[in-house]
Amino acid sequence: MPEDRPFREWPLEQLAEQAILHASNQAVLAGLAVEVAHRPGTRARALHARLQRLHEEAGAAPRGQAVAELRDLLASAAAEIARLRSALALAEVRLVQAQDGAPSELGPHRRVYLTPDAPAWLVSEVRRAFRRRYHPDSHGNANRRGRAEEVFKRAEAVFAEIERHG
Repeated sequence: MPEDRPFREWPLEQLAEQAILHASNQAVLAGLAVEVAHRPGTRARALHARLQRLHEEAGAAPRGQAVAELRDLLASAAAEIARLRSALALAEVRLVQAQDGAPSELGPHRRVYLTPDAPAWLVSEVRRAFRRRYHPDSHGNANRRGRAEEVFKRAEAVFAEIERHG
């Protein structure tokens, strides 16, 4: 029967993270050290040495400064999570508006994967790329030719609109 290695599939970064999270738990540190000992490479050896130091220090009481730093780190992480959740909610609202046919604040540029502040040379290069990719004559299959013609006409209309406004 093969030896039991519950952390076999975990990358070294995740093992290091777990070592930090469970620095006072000697059983977890011992299990992580066993797994890291099976890994080749310099990073694995460095992590193994770090795990041994943590294992030796695990019996000591946590330092007050380290606890305060961890609390500060957790508070800043919670604030960042809240900021990202609000940005995600705003993006979801914009996506729903775009799907409902609401006018996009980016205008025609968004439909051809450009930003409104794109330089003229970039707009012309993207237009050439669309023409090369979707010109109906470049497709032999009738179904693909029809679809390419639709996309080609829509893209040309968008680029014409960009030229008119820009």
